[in-house]
Amino acid sequence: MKPLSSQIADLQRELENLEEMRREADDKWRAVDVEYVKLKRLREELYAHKRDLAYEIEWRARELAALQEAIRNARATA
Repeated sequence: MKPLSSQIADLQRELENLEEMRREADDKWRAVDVEYVKLKRLREELYAHKRDLAYEIEWRARELAALQEAIRNARATA
């Protein structure tokens, strides 16, 4: 059996290692949390851009349809 002082030293090293692992996990957690916030903001920006593009496409399609109708009417009356 190991002497008590050796067992205490082993446990202290294990404790220090575990505390270091916990600090590393906390650091990684914070980094992931920051990335999550960035990605969430980017998602919102992309959604707004997609919505704007859909509106622009719809508006252009209506404009094109109106112009095509005007051309058909002009030909019909010519």
